[in-house]
Amino acid sequence: MPSEILSRALASACRSRGAARLTALLLSLALALLLAACARPAPLNQPMAVGFLPAPGEFLTDGGDRLSPEDFLARAQNATYVLIGEAHGQPCDHEAERRMLTLLAHGKQGLAVGLEMVPAKNSAVLQDFVAGRIAPEDLAARLDWPRTWGHPFPRYLPIFLTLREWKLPSAGLNVPPEVIRRLSAAAMDNATASDPVPSLSAEDQAQLPKRIIPPAPEQLAFLREVMSEHPQGRNAEDPKQIARFQLIQSVWDSAMAEAAVRLRQTTGKQVAVLAGTAHVEGGLGIARRIRVLDPGAEILLISPWRGDDFDPEDAQVRVYCPISFESRMGMTLEDRPFGEESIVVVSQVRRGSRAEAAGLRPGDVVTRAGGYRMRSLTTLHLAGSDAYKNKSSLKLTISRGNACYTVDLGPLGKQGPAQSSAPKAQAAPLSASPATPK
Repeated sequence: MPSEILSRALASACRSRGAARLTALLLSLALALLLAACARPAPLNQPMAVGFLPAPGEFLTDGGDRLSPEDFLARAQNATYVLIGEAHGQPCDHEAERRMLTLLAHGKQGLAVGLEMVPAKNSAVLQDFVAGRIAPEDLAARLDWPRTWGHPFPRYLPIFLTLREWKLPSAGLNVPPEVIRRLSAAAMDNATASDPVPSLSAEDQAQLPKRIIPPAPEQLAFLREVMSEHPQGRNAEDPKQIARFQLIQSVWDSAMAEAAVRLRQTTGKQVAVLAGTAHVEGGLGIARRIRVLDPGAEILLISPWRGDDFDPEDAQVRVYCPISFESRMGMTLEDRPFGEESIVVVSQVRRGSRAEAAGLRPGDVVTRAGGYRMRSLTTLHLAGSDAYKNKSSLKLTISRGNACYTVDLGPLGKQGPAQSSAPKAQAAPLSASPATPK
């Protein structure tokens, strides 16, 4: 492999400056906790899940140790299929996918890529884009992106540009959403509930996988849990709804597996699949169907790790990608691991934004939001809901170095300082001593 190409592939994995800043931030917070709380012996009976403090985008082994980009490539080189899980709204996940595709493109097998985000019937559009026959600014319209996927296209564009840059054979994997909707409706029809597929048109049936492989028994409890989190979760005890949900999930996973195997057969290359984590983690979704369709194929599972419980059964390779939230106030917050808990860090503040005017700065650690201790980004939702209902200001308590401050973001629903006369608040010190979490 030419050294300059490998250097280019590895450069995007280097983040020593960001890692050093995060380490300094966590050390300052640890000092604050030590000064403000009573010292106790560290627990000796808690297993150590990870052996280092990762920076966003770093690779980990399934044992929780650091995996360098070179070792990642060596780990993946013999896999027939590399299944990469993502949360569709998380920018860190998409950036990690882009870097992994760049690395995998230099593997000895060559690389082809399948995407859950694109219906299989639009694969020709992907091929035309990779070949340079479609301009980047026209790709979303040609893919009918708002209707077929809907998540912000700019977050996925760097991935598509990577496919084009390395001329990677690519294919869509999923079933068109309108076909899924018609199948779902047929599954709820009393006359067709036992076998809804024959009630669809021949055109719709052609979009379905040739073989719908049902879920494994050990996946059923997980699917029930996923269903309960959907808007129709109130029907999670209805046997017909359960059967419908399991059918749709089986169709989706079977279709993606079938398209991935077809891509392998037509290109002879290693196939990387980008799909939601629920279809990847644990190997019960796409991987299980691939093993049925392509027995003996080696499959590598890759999944994001959020700093929570580290389950080696989820994947053989993990990528540390903290959950982040980008507010219309101009701030981006991230969950970061800290001991057995997590902290919420301000990773970015947009210049000229309401967050900047209120005194928030990158690197601040949010310790409280409204009346709640800031244990995760979910807390911000609770505090925001309270402020909105009470027509009150959303106030944050932040730790910056050894000082503690309040930040008044003003009433929710108001425009930022560039658009209106939002309060021109400043970060006011609460005390000269380090913050003490409550």
